[in-house]
Amino acid sequence: MEPRLSVGESIVSSTLYLTIGSLCLFLSMAIMTQVERASVPGYYSRNPKLQVRMLATVFVLLSLGFGTALLNVSPLLALALAAGFTLALMHPANALCFFVFMLFMRPWEILAEHPLLLALPRLLAATCFVSWLLYPEKLGVPTAQTSRSLKLLLAFSVWIFITAFKAPDSMAAFMDCFNLFFKTVLVFLMCLFVIDDEHSVRQLKRTLIISSFSLIVLSLNQFYFGPPVASAGGRLHLAGMLGDSNDLAAGMVIALPLALAPFYSRVSSAPQKLGAILFAVLSVMAIWYSQSRGALLALLAEFVAIGILYRPRGRSFRMVLMCGVLVAGYFLAPLVLRRDKDEMGISQESRLIYWKAALNMAVHHPILGVGFGRYPINYESYSGDVKYEWGQRTAHSSWVLALAESGFVGGGLFLAFFIALLKRAWARQRTSPDLLYALIGYLVAMSFLSHTYSLYPYLLAGLILSANAVKERHAYEN
Repeated sequence: MEPRLSVGESIVSSTLYLTIGSLCLFLSMAIMTQVERASVPGYYSRNPKLQVRMLATVFVLLSLGFGTALLNVSPLLALALAAGFTLALMHPANALCFFVFMLFMRPWEILAEHPLLLALPRLLAATCFVSWLLYPEKLGVPTAQTSRSLKLLLAFSVWIFITAFKAPDSMAAFMDCFNLFFKTVLVFLMCLFVIDDEHSVRQLKRTLIISSFSLIVLSLNQFYFGPPVASAGGRLHLAGMLGDSNDLAAGMVIALPLALAPFYSRVSSAPQKLGAILFAVLSVMAIWYSQSRGALLALLAEFVAIGILYRPRGRSFRMVLMCGVLVAGYFLAPLVLRRDKDEMGISQESRLIYWKAALNMAVHHPILGVGFGRYPINYESYSGDVKYEWGQRTAHSSWVLALAESGFVGGGLFLAFFIALLKRAWARQRTSPDLLYALIGYLVAMSFLSHTYSLYPYLLAGLILSANAVKERHAYEN
């Protein structure tokens, strides 16, 4: 009789299987997008048969290599990875989306001691670079409008790098800055210089939706079938590979408007709308179980934006419906929310203390702030009366964290970047309303989360600006 798996081993096993299933779903989407892209006349301009033979050879070699390394883990994972890397060599957008998807799923954290899985981030980044070199004619170019936002972000990045000099160990601060922040800026730059057409824009949107859907499935699996700590207090405490329910909820806030795109189009099919409804139900369920008030407020902001900004026709009905939902939510939320009222009150008061501490840091260090990554260790010194939470804490707001650690100059650049981004999304609201709604919701969510240096804001910014650049180039060519 085979030995029974422990609870921890069972969770690792189920997480691995769900990750592989999600990867197969992503690969199906990538193949479908590549077929759509290849159907454009003139796509294969040079020796298409030779390209197919070379890619088939690459897939076989990668399958053998990954299969040998992952034989004791999962042969299916080896085949999926081989297919992903092969697709990445067919178009730079495939490489970018594969990289982004893997950054969400992070399989190297499931089996943290496996050398091949640990090497995946570097292999993925190298593959993006190789694909970029292979297809120089399939690259996007920032337009005049997107270049303004790009310059603001680059200026903010340089300023953050300068603030790292304030750390006692500058070299360690630089390495932390590179690992935590500059890698996300590289993903942003890849979006601007890789997304070259509508197919690539749709592919990146689908990647975000599939990644979010996969994390929902992972988190709910851990919530219902994992150890008791995964559902302690009735909240999602282990949200996929992110490890934080608030981060998961923020991802849902971004992906939900993108998934509901079939309802903004008159040519969408019934299965597409049904899939959008299913994703919306799961997203709201995940956000509700996360009990993230910032995400709930972000959902409310998106709901209000859709009611006010969507087509003039039917706006009165939407406004009445929206008011009814708001009233119902106001009276029902206290009855349904599982978080203890005292705990929620303490959390709210603590956030105010965090924000006051950040403002004190900016006032005392107006030019460079306290330095990159130094809010936590300076928290108690600038917080005044700490009533509930001591030690190293974060600002719980992307805006005030940027202000505290980079001063009024860095905080101003950070704010200016998102104002410019909002202008670009507003300018394209008729053709891409989903991007505007996603940005409005996430701007609310990041106001309650320390996402100044995380992947979310710059990935969304890269999607919005690259989609805007594609529209501008298309209008110019016509």
